[in-house]
Amino acid sequence: MSAISKQPEPPTPDESVLNDLETLLIALELHPMFMRQSFKILRANLREMKADHLPPEIKALKERFAVMPEAELHAAWGALHNPFRLHDRVLN
Repeated sequence: MSAISKQPEPPTPDESVLNDLETLLIALELHPMFMRQSFKILRANLREMKADHLPPEIKALKERFAVMPEAELHAAWGALHNPFRLHDRVLN
């Protein structure tokens, strides 16, 4: 009998991580609500995009997410695509 090893599911991202990622993506004009891009393109943009023109706090977020492990970033990216995440928000 052979056991099939299964990769553990990454934990659901904390709301603060999602908020930080959303802030970064809006600042970089890469938010999934506005841009239809694959995760691979997001990952490449975070790693390769020049950050010289960005405010320090956005630059720090970019660096943080650029080095985040693939599974964690993918989980956060997927959570931003979840329409139920926004169900309680109201536009004023």
